[in-house]
Amino acid sequence: MAPPMKTGRRSLSYTFPDPNLDSLECLAKKITPDESTKFREKYGYNLSLLKMLFTKYEQEGVHTLLQFYNPSLRCFTFPDYLLVPTLEEYSLFLGVPIGKKVPYYGTMEAPTSLEISKALYLSKSVMEANLSKKGGCLGFRMEFLVQKACDAVEAKEWDTFRAILALSIYGIMVFSNVANFVDMNAIHIFILQNPVPTLLGDVYHSGHHKNSQKGGFVRCCAPLLYRWFRSHLPERGAFIDNRHTSKWAERIMGLRAKDIVWYNKALDDMEVIMSCGKFNNVPLMGLRGGINYNPILARRTFGYAFVSPPEQTEISETIFYHSATDNGKMAEAVQAWKSICWRDKKHFGQRDCATYEDYTKWVKSVADTQGMPFPPKDPLYPPAGEQPNIVSMPRYNQTADQNQRLTEQMETMLVKMNIARQEKLSALVESICG
Repeated sequence: MAPPMKTGRRSLSYTFPDPNLDSLECLAKKITPDESTKFREKYGYNLSLLKMLFTKYEQEGVHTLLQFYNPSLRCFTFPDYLLVPTLEEYSLFLGVPIGKKVPYYGTMEAPTSLEISKALYLSKSVMEANLSKKGGCLGFRMEFLVQKACDAVEAKEWDTFRAILALSIYGIMVFSNVANFVDMNAIHIFILQNPVPTLLGDVYHSGHHKNSQKGGFVRCCAPLLYRWFRSHLPERGAFIDNRHTSKWAERIMGLRAKDIVWYNKALDDMEVIMSCGKFNNVPLMGLRGGINYNPILARRTFGYAFVSPPEQTEISETIFYHSATDNGKMAEAVQAWKSICWRDKKHFGQRDCATYEDYTKWVKSVADTQGMPFPPKDPLYPPAGEQPNIVSMPRYNQTADQNQRLTEQMETMLVKMNIARQEKLSALVESICG
């Protein structure tokens, strides 16, 4: 039976952006397979995200995920494990690297007309003539962008078409704000080509803010958040088999740490941002405000275990602000991003996928303190018979080395025995023949 667990947290109601995709669908149909490859090479996997929206990603999954948000740790707390969206995972899913520079922030100087025209391969006069305002924002109406993209297809000006399509995806889907309008924030981020920190900042800032407000409209790229969440969940078995008969909440509460997909080999060669400037964690700057997140809590995502709970200084609440009422926190975050602390896998030591009791106890205590938003469920994947002993990777490597040495010693002994046998046989033959 499922262990007792503190419940009673009220389930909150969230909604997400639901942009009109007609214009994007119209443009996406015009791209050829060859141009699609070139698009991906320059602008990442935005077309894949668009396809996910066309096929209607499961909003219930994102809604369920947000019920588990832990405001004190800035992560998602489940019965015996934590999940932490990271910059590196978002970079992987978007196919766009994290720039080694200060990302977009609200008070950054806006791009010039010349910079915009160069990014879109449009003349400066055409660009300036079609900048307009909508909802109090400066930018481009989708009618203009669609028309210029169609003209580019007719003229086989594919650089222009790819740029307009990428910008349209940024403005309508990834950083959506005003309906059928690409505002200057999206244009600026598109030119910087460093969207990952802003995207993750939107997730944490909006999720944190709406959690404190007891629900509401979460302004983030929900399809990308769903893509991240789904990457950690089982791909087969009871979780998939029950998708038509059980709600997301019931299926999630039936999962345990052993069922989660922790490690993605694609992250092996990526450097990890562990902290910035004076912060022991990472300050993120979204479109509407900033917040810090704790990459140390994502060690398991990178293939390394927690032997014991993290240090309090590594997970402390240090920053949260709204851009509209900022009291200097944004400037602190900007300054911190000028000193990014990158770490490669050597920083974490040897790969270690074991589960350690002290850390597990800490996670369970965090979950019990916070309480779960849904009733406990028996495991979807109950252990079959006696559980195998799980050892740490260092212990495994030590044992493997010992076995290798023993194997080599045995092979050496066998060679010596064969030599001795041959010598005895030769001596016997000589004595008989002599």
